[in-house]
Amino acid sequence: MADKKMVLAIDDNVQQLNEFKNMLSAKYDLRVVKSASEAIAFLNREVADVILLDIEMPNISGFEFLDDIKRIPSYLNVPIVIVSGNSGPEFFDKVKKSKAVGVLTKPVSPDSLIDEIEKSFTVNK
Repeated sequence: MADKKMVLAIDDNVQQLNEFKNMLSAKYDLRVVKSASEAIAFLNREVADVILLDIEMPNISGFEFLDDIKRIPSYLNVPIVIVSGNSGPEFFDKVKKSKAVGVLTKPVSPDSLIDEIEKSFTVNK
């Protein structure tokens, strides 16, 4: 297989990050961080091909991270997929207004997660 695309998963739940590793590590160069501030530090050093983003995190929420990351020119076209336990109408209204290219509700299946990641690669092309 050619070079793997890099996927950055941001979630404060270590169990969820481990599930992402189990689902994605064979196909992608998966990197994981436990907070939005760790993600910003990581993204100042590396460029991810897609970002998986939890919304409910301490200190900086996923929606705040979305606003912050889209101010960095090199990340204007990096697809962000929200993976969240939220499912209410207000949440989905915020998702529609956000710069995310997709959303999945936890728990996610490996197939739906991979499908959403693959679909995200074509969104901004």
